[in-house]
Formats: sequence, structure tokens, C-alpha cells
Amino acid sequence: MLELVACMKQFEEDHTSRLAESTRTSYKLAVRELISFCKKPYEEISTRDIRNWLGDFEKKGYMPSTIGIKINGIKMFFNYCHEEGFVKNNPAVLLPAPKIQKNPPQYLDYSQLTQLRQLVKGKLRERAAVELLYATGVRIQEFVMIKKEDINWPDRMIHIRKGKGKKERMVLFTKECAEHLKEYLQSRQDDDPYLFINQFKRGPLAPRSVRLWFEAFREELDFHLSPHTLRHTLAAHLAMKGMPLVCIQVLLGHDEIRNTMIYARLHKQAQKQLYDEWM
Repeated sequence: MLELVACMKQFEEDHTSRLAESTRTSYKLAVRELISFCKKPYEEISTRDIRNWLGDFEKKGYMPSTIGIKINGIKMFFNYCHEEGFVKNNPAVLLPAPKIQKNPPQYLDYSQLTQLRQLVKGKLRERAAVELLYATGVRIQEFVMIKKEDINWPDRMIHIRKGKGKKERMVLFTKECAEHLKEYLQSRQDDDPYLFINQFKRGPLAPRSVRLWFEAFREELDFHLSPHTLRHTLAAHLAMKGMPLVCIQVLLGHDEIRNTMIYARLHKQAQKQLYDEWM
């Protein structure tokens, strides 16, 4: 029987093109947590063992969405092990996913966005970063890997070379974003190819650094805020203005339209708000 470490490595390698790195990390963590809880080899784990493990998370008050991610990881892992012949029976085959209430994603209204812009006013790097994250809706891993050569200034487009699942796409940015990017780049005195560089002025900015900025912003502004919030904010604002969901799907780099459908509810919500204001 293949050892767990080797099995996990092979599982990850075979799913590199299908799953984002963050998703693979979450799934591997779920498998390790299950193994630790059951205190037995993965090939000996039963459906009852998995249910007991999940029950422990429910007792501890974990969110259904968090439990759902763990279930998805366990299901995919054991499906793979069964198909590859590492386990005789798949203990996760009958495991039902929990019902998750699909609330609209958290995003900034225009007033909150203005507050954020005011907070970073005068900070060229942070101001440019905020505007780029909002204007393009890129994921943080995509954001830090953007190079200066990826920017098409005349058409206001950026080539995202290493998107989710290693897929490439083009994103747009606004005139306001262009102004802040140029102002920030003119302040730089280095020849590093990356658009945003680390503290050593060599190589790309670390995602952790960006998250730390937003943690500080959140404390100052006292409302929910993260780099990903700006991705949701772009999608929400475009949906509220009536942009077709298929166009939002392309801009965000969603593989399937169903991943974008959640923003349709924001559009309906905006229509109701406008109606209430008029009436």
C-alpha cells in the first residue's frame, strides 16, 4: 500500500491543473486532520470514522461552509485513492455534503470604497494596489505576479499569465487606476520587472504583505475588508449596473457561469433599492 506522504504528493500532482493551490492546501489539510483524528492508516478509515470526525467539527461550532470544504477534500481524495487502487472501498462515496446557505458575498458599497480610497490617499503604493484590485478583480496570487511588461497601457489591459488553474486571461483597468499606477511607478527607483515588489526591492510582493495592509485598513475603517473583498466589490458593482453575467464571468476568470450567478442576486437587490427610493 502506498504510504500516505507519497499518496498525498501524487494526489496533489495529478490535481495541479484542476485545483488552485489554496484549494489543494485546504484539501490536504482536511485529509491530515482526518488521519490524526482517527489514529489509523488512511486505507483503514471507514465511513463511520469520517462521520465521527465531521460530528466533532459540528460540536465545535464550525461554519457549514468550512465543513463543506473539508467534505469536498475528503471525497476527492478517497475517490482518487479508489480509482488508483490505493483503497479497496471508498468510505466517502455516500457522504452527503452539508446544506450551505449561499449568502451574497461581502462587498463594499460606494461610500465604503470612498472611505478606503481616502485612507490610502498619499500612499502611492497602497493607493495603486487598492485601485488595481478593485478595477481588475484579480485574485491576490494573480495580483502579486503581475509584471510591468504585462500591462498594455493604450488599451488599459493586463495580461494575467498565471491565473487559477494556470489559465491565462486579460483584465481591464480604469483611467483612474492607470493614473495611480503611473504615479506609483514613477516613484520607483529600481529596475525590477514586477509591478509590486517586496521590501528588499527584489522580486514580487508577498501575498501575506498585502493581507497585512488590509488587516490594518480594516481596523481603521471598522468594516469587513480583505483583498478578496475588492474582487467581490467589482463584481457586485458591475452586476448592479446591469453588466451581463457572462461578461463578469470572463473578467473574473470563473470557469463556470454558476460561480458568477451569486452576483445576480445583488443585481435584483439593487433594483429593489432603486424602486424603494423612487416610491
